[in-house]
Amino acid sequence: MGGPYGIGGAKWPGAGRVIEESGELTQVLGKLIGADGATTHWDGTDLRARLVEEIADVRAALDFFAEVNDLPLDEIDERAARKRATYERWHAG
Repeated sequence: MGGPYGIGGAKWPGAGRVIEESGELTQVLGKLIGADGATTHWDGTDLRARLVEEIADVRAALDFFAEVNDLPLDEIDERAARKRATYERWHAG
């Protein structure tokens, strides 16, 4: 399914899917920024709903990629928790 880097591929399976899904998330975020935060896009779509879907798709792709490539999930979880705490501090000011 999509060559060596696709799901089922022989080299870093799922890498292509992570890139594709990340690109789709980037596209929706770009539309939100371009619309100055408005969630109703000019084409009539609900950007908030699309954002939720794309975040879920990226999360699924990353989880799949990490697991099938035998990456240390505990280290990933620990790093993510530390990074999230940093973002929360920045947001709080």
